[in-house]
Amino acid sequence: MAKFTWLIAAAFAGMVAFGLFLFAGWYLHEEPIKLPAPEDYEDQSMPWVTAGVINPKTDPADTDKVQPNEKVIGIIFKDQPRAYLLAALDHVERTVVNDVIHGTPIIITYYPMDSRENEPQKRVRVFVDVHGSEALVMGLAGTEKGKMMIYCGEKQYLQMGSKIPVWHDANEDGKKQKDEIHVLEDLEFEVLTWSEWRKQHPETDIFRGIGMRGETPPNL
Repeated sequence: MAKFTWLIAAAFAGMVAFGLFLFAGWYLHEEPIKLPAPEDYEDQSMPWVTAGVINPKTDPADTDKVQPNEKVIGIIFKDQPRAYLLAALDHVERTVVNDVIHGTPIIITYYPMDSRENEPQKRVRVFVDVHGSEALVMGLAGTEKGKMMIYCGEKQYLQMGSKIPVWHDANEDGKKQKDEIHVLEDLEFEVLTWSEWRKQHPETDIFRGIGMRGETPPNL
């Protein structure tokens, strides 16, 4: 009886082992998930939405928290120079900065999906809302075929090349009138080292990445 029980147990163990062998063969020959090569990411579409920075804080030109050789985006608006540390925008959480200078909205956008050493000026666009007085609701809207998308209000646009309209309810009646809709203008900028910018504009200040996260429109 004990021998018979042992034979049954041995047969069962053999069946289990054979089953595991078949499963292992199937698993090991299963086609692996193929991820795109790193260089192919520039052709991908990524639909994330990230609110832009609002209320950005700046440091004076004599700050010791920025290295001289670090790159900055430099702008001048109404005789006010300001620098934005490129490394501070080199992240999907801070790639759009909604600033206000002398009561005018200024928006810094930077596409971070490449090295900061690889011609970053080609991935920067700075907007100015000459008809506005408060920070706009703008942020990152992912990528479309490797190109940065941004949102303004509840609509999405390509960062580069798009004309972005904004509406200011001058009559405060809630009705959009043609003369209340204006296209954001481009503001000139430079990308250079902090030491170079500070030498040219000693009265500048600099944004190092400190601010608050803005709003994400609910319909995006």
